[in-house]
Amino acid sequence: MEKENENLRRLKGNPLTRFEVTVGKVFIIAMLLLLVFNFLSPTRVFSEREYRSLAQRPVFSPANIRSGEYARQLELFLRDQFFARDMWRGIRVSSRMFAGSRMENGVFIGSGGQLLEDIVIPDLSVLEETIAAIRAYSLRYPEISMYMMLVPDGAAILTGRLPVLANVADQGRLIQSVRGELESDLIWLDAMRVLRIHQDQGVFYRTDPHWTSLGAFRVFEEVAPELGIEEDVAARFASFPISNSFNGELALRTGRRTRITEEITIFAPQGMDNDVIVNFVDEQRRTTSLYDRRMLDTRNQHRVFLSGSASIVTINTLSPSQRRLLIIRDSSANSFVPFLTPYFREIILVDPQYYAGTIDEIMEMYRVTDVFFLYRGNQFFQDTHLRRALNDIDRIENILEGSNDVEKTIEVESSNQVESYNREENDSEENFRDPESYNELE
Repeated sequence: MEKENENLRRLKGNPLTRFEVTVGKVFIIAMLLLLVFNFLSPTRVFSEREYRSLAQRPVFSPANIRSGEYARQLELFLRDQFFARDMWRGIRVSSRMFAGSRMENGVFIGSGGQLLEDIVIPDLSVLEETIAAIRAYSLRYPEISMYMMLVPDGAAILTGRLPVLANVADQGRLIQSVRGELESDLIWLDAMRVLRIHQDQGVFYRTDPHWTSLGAFRVFEEVAPELGIEEDVAARFASFPISNSFNGELALRTGRRTRITEEITIFAPQGMDNDVIVNFVDEQRRTTSLYDRRMLDTRNQHRVFLSGSASIVTINTLSPSQRRLLIIRDSSANSFVPFLTPYFREIILVDPQYYAGTIDEIMEMYRVTDVFFLYRGNQFFQDTHLRRALNDIDRIENILEGSNDVEKTIEVESSNQVESYNREENDSEENFRDPESYNELE
């Protein structure tokens, strides 16, 4: 007994033991403080630094508990609402950068200051339903001219900017598979071929996933005849810079390249009356400009194009044409629309992600003569809203029962197992120069 007491006294007098006990106490106190701070910190809805919505507290219910959904949502909530999350995230990004990491939050850190969003691998069953919904929709309106364009993402075009040994899914093959499924039902507009030709001309932003106005214009030049626009459009538009301080969404998502600033340009028609009335239906707001100059003072300057995302937007023009174009789209369409306004009497833009109704309701409400599906590749391949908006259950089920071609033609493995897209080298044209500054932005 005396020996045990003597050993205990020795341990208490050992400096190393006292240090370990102190560290243990400090660690426990720090954990308790973190728990308290996490409990007291207000729940944030949106992160300005990452420019995304944050997970909210999950709804407790027996069904959610049994399915495991509550645990999954709780994990996301605790991750997004962690105390001083922005500070810890900054430390993590910096440490990964010094360790040589070339991928952050689903974005490749490419060469030359280029950020490239990783290519999305679609859920084949969802993609099959989306394709079937588009086909069923085209069959319901055989008298309507329909067009479709999938704009490839930067990682599918700017492969030379990807980090060494980076493998991405073959988005070119995905797009070609969708084209093969739908080409007999609508007119396919090939953006990939055009963007490959002009890839060295700044057709993508370095810090944002969208194509630039120049990229959209190069594609418009090529597809205008297929859209029924017969005149030579190359000389009918001039570009003007409206910002030189743009830093995009990918910089926010990664915490990298946040000091890079880029130029946003717009293209305005020359020698044509291009007065418009833009009606944001849900907001009950009207304007006479395609550009929202207020957005140039915000963190997301790209929303200068039609104020960003909206459920329904209608644009009335002074075009002598009697054509009325419905664009079913994501935000990539916003910088393409200015090229269409001189050639259509009315343009109706619908974003199924925000629109709760069906496209059939839009067709009944407006005298639509043409329909244009316009999506960025990654947005289309992870979309779950389009098939709902186009929904005609009976027709879609019949199409799905009669064809399994999508599953046969699209075989995609994980992104680190897919062969990269084989691209040819093409001569690039001279950059499109800005002729003058733009001073009449309304």
